[in-house]
Amino acid sequence: MTETEKLYNEDPYMRRFEATVVSIDGNEVALDRTAFYPEGGGQVGDTGLIGGVRVADTQIRDGRVVHVLEAPPGFGAGDAVQGEIDWERRHRIMRLHSAAHIMEHFLHRELGEIARLGSRVDDEKDRADYAYEGRLPADALMRVEEAANRLIAEDREIAIRLDPRRPGIRIWSCGGIEMPCGGTHVRGTGEIGAIRLRRRNPGRGVERVETALAEG
Repeated sequence: MTETEKLYNEDPYMRRFEATVVSIDGNEVALDRTAFYPEGGGQVGDTGLIGGVRVADTQIRDGRVVHVLEAPPGFGAGDAVQGEIDWERRHRIMRLHSAAHIMEHFLHRELGEIARLGSRVDDEKDRADYAYEGRLPADALMRVEEAANRLIAEDREIAIRLDPRRPGIRIWSCGGIEMPCGGTHVRGTGEIGAIRLRRRNPGRGVERVETALAEG
């Protein structure tokens, strides 16, 4: 099975593209190339349009990106189609994903290298769960928010590069911070805007930090 050409890795700002339909299974469509990011690494899948049909979700299976449509398409395998991602939603996800990495850097600086148990970022917020006994100190979380917002306001460049020692691993970097990440991100912190943090407790021994855009 041939893997999908992942245009979002080459240009996360690509909004529209042309592709050829590789296969259709009910309302699930695979293309030879796509700018739709599939769910993975804690980031939700993209939505948008393919051939005028609404894409409700995007997943990946064995290297092939699968677009889940709201209805069976009127086009067939071998047809040329146009794709368009929901850019406003994607851009918010990119902003929040980059903000979450910055938040985590300063959270570790405050509390040490606490283990992240899981995360999920969509267009509303990023939520990250950490192994932590007790309650995250409110004053520490406030300092994390303030430090993150100071760095964001400096409009630092954000770069993505391949790790030469680990094939296929992409490294996110900003202002001396580096983290492995295969998601989509903005080019600079100036696009993020101010953020706000909120603490949650999803269960014993787990503390959650939610990152949201201050604009709402």
